[in-house]
Amino acid sequence: MRRYWSLTKQIFISTVALALIAIILLPRFLPKFQLHQPSTTPLSALQRDPASTTPAEECLHPPPDSCTFYADCLESRYHCGPDGYPLGYGQKYCLKFQTQRTTLSARGQTWMLATMHCLQESLVPDAIGAANATTTCAALEHMAFATHAGCYVDSGLCQLPPSDWLAVLEIVDIKTLFDSWDATKATLIAGTDCLEFFALLLGRRV
Repeated sequence: MRRYWSLTKQIFISTVALALIAIILLPRFLPKFQLHQPSTTPLSALQRDPASTTPAEECLHPPPDSCTFYADCLESRYHCGPDGYPLGYGQKYCLKFQTQRTTLSARGQTWMLATMHCLQESLVPDAIGAANATTTCAALEHMAFATHAGCYVDSGLCQLPPSDWLAVLEIVDIKTLFDSWDATKATLIAGTDCLEFFALLLGRRV
């Protein structure tokens, strides 16, 4: 009986000793274990943090006649999906212009390249996570559409021959031009050279 209690006493003492050792040493090793815990910060938040990564050169300075900006710089940051602006509109029509450029005259193709570049450069602040960058897919889409009319006109749309206007309307779905109809209308009316194109758009819209 004494032997039984002696063995039980030794087990109890050993258990208490191990518990004390664990209490003393655990705080020293705990930080090492915590390093392997998964981050609870949403990935999208990390990607929108301008300090988290260094923007790629193509995001700071989109190369002319290229459509990679939309997937590599916008979609990778905002994750809007296949129907969002970066992939569902920007990249889609950029690639469409590239593949159908031969339907435009030489002047039309020059306009096309200038417009594609203007549209991408207008979204550089959003692509690199600048202080004034949009934070949602909806805001990004609104911002992007607001730049369309200005880029189209500033690149010389209104000086193109009517044959190029018709080709542009075949490439870009006429309905998409009116997603920001007020901005488009105001920009076109502001330039007297655009009155004929505006009349064409208005006729197609009716």
